[in-house]
Amino acid sequence: MCRLAIFFALTGIIAGEVPKPLYVWPLGDKSGLLEVLSDGPNMVNNGNQCFIFGENAKSIPYQAMKIGDPNNPHLSVVLDEPKSFRDLGISMYVKPDGKPKGTLLQYKSESAEKIRIVFDPYDGFAVVSFRDEYDIPAGIVVADNLAPADRWTHIYIQRSYKTGRITVYANDQKVVDEDDEFQDEISLPASGTLRIGNTDPPDSDGDQQFKGYVSCLQIFTENLKPDDVKEVSKFCLPEEWAPSSQVYFGPEDKTTGIRCKSDPPEPTTSKPSPSQPLTMTHLVNERKWEEIRQRFHWKNSEKDNAYFRLYDQNTEPVPTIANISEVNAVDLKTCARLCLRVYGCMSFAFTSTGSDVRKCSLFDLIPTKYKTKQGVRFFTIST
Repeated sequence: MCRLAIFFALTGIIAGEVPKPLYVWPLGDKSGLLEVLSDGPNMVNNGNQCFIFGENAKSIPYQAMKIGDPNNPHLSVVLDEPKSFRDLGISMYVKPDGKPKGTLLQYKSESAEKIRIVFDPYDGFAVVSFRDEYDIPAGIVVADNLAPADRWTHIYIQRSYKTGRITVYANDQKVVDEDDEFQDEISLPASGTLRIGNTDPPDSDGDQQFKGYVSCLQIFTENLKPDDVKEVSKFCLPEEWAPSSQVYFGPEDKTTGIRCKSDPPEPTTSKPSPSQPLTMTHLVNERKWEEIRQRFHWKNSEKDNAYFRLYDQNTEPVPTIANISEVNAVDLKTCARLCLRVYGCMSFAFTSTGSDVRKCSLFDLIPTKYKTKQGVRFFTIST
């Protein structure tokens, strides 16, 4: 018997060893301005909850939010963390409307600017600057071609507390790595206003309006390694978010291109089709879970966590018909989480090859007879 074990808890999904961000704002039509990892602050806009959305970066499965138009010139959030920032990283996806210009990001504390990412209006290079809690310069670097016109770029900017070193990445490639020669071990204030798309007050330094699309703003409070930077997009995915994080935006107004926050539509389908397998979102979003649970007449298990041990690979129970249910699931993790959520589930089989690819079979017992079948992994719950 194999000794591989899987542990699932309803407190969240652990994404490898990459440090988890403190905050994630998707800035898209799946969540908009809602912070999705905690009960932390939400983004604020000056008008109503209506936005223009557009095609996102390839790695992100939802539309991106536009800034710079009269209705939404900028987005802002008020942070109120109890401890100062030491190591600090900022990640976001950016697509400028033409050559980038103006202030992409500004962070102010006690009315004094602490961080800014600003683009030169003529040459398009970016200046990234930091000031400490005493308003003393703590680092400044220049990055060429950080966000090319009309193209998506993943930007990651990090300042290390111990060394003062500033690193800047564009599409996961390091473009700046400088020890700025300022004093090391400088903290940055963790209470203030973070603004995306302009300065506070607007245009206080002239024309600082940034125009374009933004998506998935993240704040990290641990240093990331180069390989970590390539992995942070996983936190942009809806399956990594808290159960209540998704927001529904209504259909697009064909004249203005605007979509407004709205109540979700009532479900019209009776059962997911084979081409639409269950995803982790169906299981962690409570509204979607209730819809799925009722379709299949399942009861909630009320389990918070469970260990699943791999009984064997290339093995399935006899008979092969699941005595709780048999559905399609996008991956093994989703199948395991489904068994955790369904009352009475004691074991499950997941098929990853052949004509039954992505089949998830749930059992209310631990079968005693098995047969060999390629591509099937059978797990039992440990009590």
